Amino acid sequence: MRIIELSEKGREFIRKECNGNGKTKLSGKNKYVLPFCSPTTSPDKVWTSNPEINGGITTDAELAEALIRIYNKYAKIYKMDANILATQAYQESAFIIWNYAPSPSSASGISQFLTGTIYEIIITNVYGEFTIAERQAISKNMIGYTFSVDPLPPKTPYLIGNDLGKQNRPIIFQNIIDNPDIMIKAQFVYMKRISKKCGNLASCTLFGYNRGPGYVKSSSYSQAIYFASKNIKTENYEYEGINYVYQIFKILYENFGPKYKKLNITKDAAKNFDEFNGNLA
Repeated sequence: MRIIELSEKGREFIRKECNGNGKTKLSGKNKYVLPFCSPTTSPDKVWTSNPEINGGITTDAELAEALIRIYNKYAKIYKMDANILATQAYQESAFIIWNYAPSPSSASGISQFLTGTIYEIIITNVYGEFTIAERQAISKNMIGYTFSVDPLPPKTPYLIGNDLGKQNRPIIFQNIIDNPDIMIKAQFVYMKRISKKCGNLASCTLFGYNRGPGYVKSSSYSQAIYFASKNIKTENYEYEGINYVYQIFKILYENFGPKYKKLNITKDAAKNFDEFNGNLA
């Protein structure tokens, strides 16, 4: 498969969004508290990411250059389109490293991973892509638990459905925002696994990332939408995923260069969702 690094326009877009010598992408206060914490964090809590990449990142401008390097690095390793995955991260978090979703979601960090996905993809290393050091970095300073490779790490200290998980929630969150390189790697690993189910079709893969990989059963975006529409727990479950894919394609179309001008994102294409057919590799 082809390796597609960030286009010149893509690099310009990242630099524009992470502009200047401030650190708004690295530090800030949300309008709601970090959910699922025990005790509850202060509503005035300012979260600060302290990435140690290349000796440390202290400004938004430095973050932009780090993101460009990281997305190109993993595009080479996983043979995927860095432009699509960087755009996805922007849609998820606007490159705000300390970002998190309000309750009832546990989505966290640049790629907005849920706690359960972090546990599966990184901690248990289900796909064998993460080093012990990377797994330890996400588990650093946890309460009532020290990371070990064998036996398989238990769920209880990590997941938010129990008291210990709630105590560890702000600790793990800090580890997540201190290690955006690991979280971007996790984004590539997860997207790669989903893409294998649909022949690298970007629309299908992005939809599966947002709504759940179980809905991706073939190289047909419209079929993925159909399966999600049958979700009996949530009416109109598919709509958020459709908008998610559309917004990512729109950002690519408007900001990432001539290649992405070929993507069909017109209203006519929306009548046949398989027209959203950009490839990941």
